[in-house]
Amino acid sequence: MSFQKQIAQSLVWRGLYFASILLMNIFLSRYFEAENAGWIFYLCNNFSFLLILVGLTIENGVNYYASRNEINRNHLAWFALVWTVMVAGIVFIGLWFYFGRYKDTSFLTRSQYLYYAICYITGIQLTNFFTVLFYSKKNFFLPNFIMVLLNLSVILLIPKQVGTIHTDSALIIKYYFAFFIITGGCLALAFIIKNKSWQSKALPKFEQLQWLVKYAFMALAANIIFFLVYRVDYWFVQRLCTADELGNYIQVSKLAQMLLIIPTIISSVVFPHTAGGMHRTEMKDNILRIGRITTVLYAALFVVVFLVGKWVFPFVFGQSYNLMYTPFLLLIPGVWALSNLFILSAYFGGINQVRVNINGAALGLVVILAGDFLFIRLFGLPAAAIVSSIGYLVNFGYSFYNMKREHAISISEYWMINKDDIKWLRATLQR
Repeated sequence: MSFQKQIAQSLVWRGLYFASILLMNIFLSRYFEAENAGWIFYLCNNFSFLLILVGLTIENGVNYYASRNEINRNHLAWFALVWTVMVAGIVFIGLWFYFGRYKDTSFLTRSQYLYYAICYITGIQLTNFFTVLFYSKKNFFLPNFIMVLLNLSVILLIPKQVGTIHTDSALIIKYYFAFFIITGGCLALAFIIKNKSWQSKALPKFEQLQWLVKYAFMALAANIIFFLVYRVDYWFVQRLCTADELGNYIQVSKLAQMLLIIPTIISSVVFPHTAGGMHRTEMKDNILRIGRITTVLYAALFVVVFLVGKWVFPFVFGQSYNLMYTPFLLLIPGVWALSNLFILSAYFGGINQVRVNINGAALGLVVILAGDFLFIRLFGLPAAAIVSSIGYLVNFGYSFYNMKREHAISISEYWMINKDDIKWLRATLQR
């Protein structure tokens, strides 16, 4: 299957998946409103960071060696199950002892926190493992088809609990977190059945496990730093602003992450192609072409949001989200940078130059930490958005500089879309 055809298939099915995620997000936001929805999403943010620390993002190593066909995928599937159980056990024990020292609060009890954490972390870990295993085989249809069906079922199930005489908000939240572990389990089962993994019940060899751990540790620093680059502002806003402002800002950030859907989809194709040996010059040309198309799309988006965003955001998410307009506009340049950075990071990861991703993310993090510390207290949400945009641009600039060292390219090549780009895009969409 060609590079363009894989992008087209991935765009369709992953696009549908992310569209279903957006629908769920809109429902939760309208039902719980900014103040209450904010803490749910803030909780998920904290769990995501905990998963990076405990899980070591070892799925990056699984993706790399599966894409290169250097470790049997069935062996990696069994390893994924064992690793997930280990991660869940460590998280459970750690949180149990944590709550042994700190009493329950009016916000969450220990049992609630443990339930939310285990559901989310176990589910996301399984999802991460088995999506990359599917993608390493250039299969973008089946995992996303499964996730779309599950998302739609949740979207249909949860509203039945709303508006009834005995609406139970706590039950809705339990459904929401249970969805994560159900999704991960279904993906694992689908992979095992499709690939008949029971015929090869074995873990990778010890030497191969060393490869995975070594690669994971190289990628871990990049993943921790990059996570902080685009989410550390949550913690500053939570500390320095009101709960309502936190809910609005996290919604801005989540919308920005939705804008990263297409770059994420493309990067999931770029990585296995690059790791699998696609010629670097050909991949460079594809990256620049995608970058020029991205620039046009974000310029159009900025104009649209500038004109109608002030009333669209409260209309879609509810009247409590009336603070989103200005931060979202200010964040768009940074999201453009992130969109292109994702693809560059996949390229450098595929050629095993993870250090470029680490160094660039570290520079961006320093800028964001300093800016958030100095300005959010004084200027609130607009300052958080501006600082994040600057940090993302710095991160992208460093990665582009390293691409430029390998290939004779100019930053102006990101601005000037040409007829060949339009033909390439048309051919991709028609596949």
